[in-house]
Amino acid sequence: MADDRQESKGGKGGESEPEERTDGWMTTYADMVTLLMTFFVLMFAISNVDNQKAMLFFAGLSRDGLSTQQFDQIVGMFNPGDDPGAIHVPDVGMWEDPWLDDETRWDEEAGFEEGHEELTFLYQMLIGHIEDAGLTEHMQLQFDGEFLLITLANEILFDLGRAEVRPEMRYVGNLIAELLVATHNPENPFDIVVSGHTDDWPINTVEFPSNWHVSVRRAVNFMDILLHGSGIDPQYFQARGMGEYHPIDTNETYEGRQRNRRVEVKITTPRTNTNALD
Repeated sequence: MADDRQESKGGKGGESEPEERTDGWMTTYADMVTLLMTFFVLMFAISNVDNQKAMLFFAGLSRDGLSTQQFDQIVGMFNPGDDPGAIHVPDVGMWEDPWLDDETRWDEEAGFEEGHEELTFLYQMLIGHIEDAGLTEHMQLQFDGEFLLITLANEILFDLGRAEVRPEMRYVGNLIAELLVATHNPENPFDIVVSGHTDDWPINTVEFPSNWHVSVRRAVNFMDILLHGSGIDPQYFQARGMGEYHPIDTNETYEGRQRNRRVEVKITTPRTNTNALD
């Protein structure tokens, strides 16, 4: 009987058959684990969409030939409803702001105010970026559907009695320039007016004989950052020195003088660009 068992193992010629490998399943298992890991990494990446970058991307699409209706459809794909796990990019224009009256607020049926889509994009993106950069105390926005006014405090941009933008603050101009180029439509271009303002304290130096001179230089220097940072055609830019003659507060207090020392960037479209500072 022992010989029979030996024969049954040996097979023909008495040679034993090679044992079958039983670890082949590990290759398939490893592939499955790799695919699962890739899947979850992808899901994590999608669930953390940078809304501001998404808006920049969609704004870029909108000026490359998409109609407002097509743009709305794309945005709608990222707003599938009330599902809390869904990807969410905020609907453009869906905000409440004290500068907007009822006639210029977003209308879901009518869409954007005709001719002002780019200004609307720019305004909304600036809101988020100003908050992220912690500039809300030094940078204010005014938007009424017809124009966008960006007001920057001189204290963050310039040293006292100087007109060069501080190197560490050039990023503010570059930020605005980045958003300008993301929303600028050459077929309906922005007009960009940069104006410098001072308080009524006189200045009389070799470089700056008056407040006119320092306000002009500050406006030109800040405009230069916007111009070169955006690459927009220079014909759409203007720089103006207003001196102390257009105050927005009293010059009798320190706080009032601080508010009066400012740089304003006023952005309009050709339909409303006449007398832009009036």
